[in-house]
Amino acid sequence: MKASHKVMDLVRLGLHSILVHKGRSVLTSLGIIFGVFSVIAMLSINEGAALESERALRELGSDNILIRSVEPPNQESKATAEGRGASVYGVTLRDVARLRDNIPGVMRCVSVHKTQKYAHYLGRNLSVTVLGTEPTYAQAARTDVVAGRFLTASDVLLSKPYCVITRSLARRLFGYLDPLGDTFRLAGEPFVVVGVLSQLPSSLSGQDIDVDNCVIIPISTDRTRFGEYEVMWGQGGSRMEKVDVHQVILQMEGEKQVLDGAAIARSLLGRYHDQPDFEVTVPLELLEQRQKQRRLWNIMFLAIASVSLLVGGIGIMNIMLASVTERTREIGIRRALGAKRRDIIAQFLVEAVSLTTAGGLIGIATGMLIPMGIERALSVPAVISIQTLFWPFLMAVSVGLASGVYPAFRAARLDPIEALRHE
Repeated sequence: MKASHKVMDLVRLGLHSILVHKGRSVLTSLGIIFGVFSVIAMLSINEGAALESERALRELGSDNILIRSVEPPNQESKATAEGRGASVYGVTLRDVARLRDNIPGVMRCVSVHKTQKYAHYLGRNLSVTVLGTEPTYAQAARTDVVAGRFLTASDVLLSKPYCVITRSLARRLFGYLDPLGDTFRLAGEPFVVVGVLSQLPSSLSGQDIDVDNCVIIPISTDRTRFGEYEVMWGQGGSRMEKVDVHQVILQMEGEKQVLDGAAIARSLLGRYHDQPDFEVTVPLELLEQRQKQRRLWNIMFLAIASVSLLVGGIGIMNIMLASVTERTREIGIRRALGAKRRDIIAQFLVEAVSLTTAGGLIGIATGMLIPMGIERALSVPAVISIQTLFWPFLMAVSVGLASGVYPAFRAARLDPIEALRHE
């Protein structure tokens, strides 16, 4: 008999034994089914959340260094002659010049000043975030202009009352009208729309920036039209605040310069600031940390699954041992007809692996359905990859093979004569 025919006969014999005892086979496979589907569900949801987080970090740019002004803790106001009782903190214009001049490998150094204003157009009033920035902001922020143009150097030099708005704000403020070339009022000041952006990356926005309703104007226009001070309203009333630059984006020539550039930036700013009023963020570091966390979670989920599969494997081994006792006479008959010990071992191993393979396939089917249902119901991203399906299934088959070894050898060691006498 050819080896291939022999293997097929063993598989058919194993499947026949499983189908004869359907209820017992299903109950035996439950541990494997739950183990496989739970790990697939956990891995797919973890992969989806991790990839979504990594996508947001990639929007920041792996070659970018982000520096943000942060209000020091417990600071209500800093009364100085310059500030006239205002809260003064954060990155200054001198800091920006130092960063630009002292960090090697800086390709773009972009300053951003943020304020909250009201936009008015044909009876519509909307609260918007105003970003005073430079012409290179679009490249550093990796955002696309879908209509018109972005700010130019001459707009900044001449403090032009031009602006670029986000597409969502264009729809809310102008409705179905074409905003390009049209004028609206921003805190009472007229501004002409010269461009429309697709959308600002949410992860690049920083704090308190409505990325869907954003107006970008030349940084020089921001200072001449709205001044250096902003009134901040809180539970205790209002106060004045002065922040020269809310955010600085340093775009480096390559990823290799990012970590060294960030270290220089921290050292340089720390030298001139006597309070913790700035924060340096490196998306590349955050991205690497998230990837490490994802791998750690995947290992932990596989460890949890292995416990569940181990319990299922113990159940399969117990059932197989009971099956050996029940089928002692059958084993004796097969041995008497010429079956060798290795044939008996192969038969029981095939039955054990068939059980776990069937359980693994059912677990894969249910494990794919649950994440898709969660994704639709809760809008939680889920990613089902080949690896997510392969490793739990491989573990299930391996557990089946391991759990069938002892019963198979026990069946093979039975004395054929004694087995034939068994009632």
